[in-house]
Amino acid sequence: MSLVVRIIAPTGRDADLIASLLHESGIEAEPSHTVETILRESSAHDIGPLLLAEEALSATAIERLGALIREQPAWSDLPILILTGGGRETHQSRRFMEERLPLGVPVLLERPIRTATLLSSVKAAIRARQRQYQVRDALQARDAAVEELRSEQEALRSILADLRRSEDRFRRLIELSSVGVNIGDFDGSISYANPALLNLLGYTATDVANGAFRWDALTPPEFAEADRDALEQLQTAGVARPYQKAYRAKDGSIVPLLLSATVIPAAEGMRDEIAVFLLDLTSQKQAEAALINSEKLAAVGRLAASISHEINNPLESVTNLLYLMAGQELPPEAREYLKTAEHELARVSQITSQTLRFHRQSTLPRHLTARELLESTLALYHGRLTNANIQLIECDRARSTVFVYDSEMRQVLNNLIGNSIDAMRTGGMLTIRTSDTHLWRTGEAAVRITISDTGHGMSKETLEKIFDAFFTTKGINGTGLGLWISRGIVEKHHARLQVRSSTGGKYCGTTFSLVLPQNSQNLTDRFSRSNEEAR
Repeated sequence: MSLVVRIIAPTGRDADLIASLLHESGIEAEPSHTVETILRESSAHDIGPLLLAEEALSATAIERLGALIREQPAWSDLPILILTGGGRETHQSRRFMEERLPLGVPVLLERPIRTATLLSSVKAAIRARQRQYQVRDALQARDAAVEELRSEQEALRSILADLRRSEDRFRRLIELSSVGVNIGDFDGSISYANPALLNLLGYTATDVANGAFRWDALTPPEFAEADRDALEQLQTAGVARPYQKAYRAKDGSIVPLLLSATVIPAAEGMRDEIAVFLLDLTSQKQAEAALINSEKLAAVGRLAASISHEINNPLESVTNLLYLMAGQELPPEAREYLKTAEHELARVSQITSQTLRFHRQSTLPRHLTARELLESTLALYHGRLTNANIQLIECDRARSTVFVYDSEMRQVLNNLIGNSIDAMRTGGMLTIRTSDTHLWRTGEAAVRITISDTGHGMSKETLEKIFDAFFTTKGINGTGLGLWISRGIVEKHHARLQVRSSTGGKYCGTTFSLVLPQNSQNLTDRFSRSNEEAR
């Protein structure tokens, strides 16, 4: 900033004399002869006070000096002192005052002027200019502070926006996650549970807010020790190893879960929280139970086949003995008893043969008629049909053979017939039809097997789920895997399995339709490869 007084006196030695006088009083001053010289070197915001002789203010000088004043910043009010002639007011002095209007309100000093008055006026102008510079500096400091604050606010807004995006992202991730999440403290209070966990256990967000959703209320007593171990791990390591436990749902049912947890460090003065992640193991437990049941059934099947095999030998002996007795002279009554024994023995022999055939595992597909597939399965259900008062109607019109893995296809038929019998607890009619047909999409020759019952039927909602794994309408007596496995076997044979059902009216019941292609290209190719490998 400049506080140098610029003296402009174009005639005589006035400029030099005034400058010398100011120097003697400790005031910086520079003499000059024209306004233009100063204007070329300076601008309105860095020029000090001006001391002008009246004769230096030509029309051009006033115009240029007025333009400089108009361009000043808001804080600047350039001090101007004009040395005027003394005497009374004249027409010329009034005209000169009008010409000076562009210069604002300068300080007029009449000549001759006393030295003290000149020094006092110049010092006042310097002080005024110095205060203007202080205002400028304050305004600049304010603007810098405002700009810095604006930059900080922008940075803070950006950080807050990033935090909001991150919060929204993670909240959405947790809210829509299929994994259950709850957040609580070491005392067992739970402050948050995501929708997946609430839906799984039957609770609501209101239950969480009311404190009805607590760790100790959810956990069955047998898992208390496992939970204590997990809490010790959280307190020492900040994370708990995954372990299996269960939660008690709102309806009292037990839901198996895989649990892992981690500590959420809190801000100073706050308490740490625990984030718990829970994976529903219900399907896995069902699969394990179904696998165990399947293994049990397989073991029973192998045992039945083994027993049937062992029974065959004494059956043959008894058959031979009955044959020898038939050649002897016997009373008519005894011969009738012998004939009955032969008939029943033949039936037992047929059951054992069919049991062996049913459980014999085939490694290669072969050509069979629909009758051959059904025969062994129906033999197993003869007793159940009689005991359940179910009338069996058979209509065998199929003459073609199908190329199938017979043990797998018998498993499908066994499941369909078994389900039909289960649906007719109080008796009914089981109708099994076979016929030659064609696949409607490809026109390929096929055989149709339909199994119809007059049971209670299935609703539309049940029909939509019957082929889903673990879906069952038999409660604890069903695994929910029979039709699911059957569908897989049917697809493997490039066959089709359709179902229709009615729950009321004259035609109440269910009908399954199994369409088997006579020569499945998939099975044929696999059979050919097996033969080539054997050779």
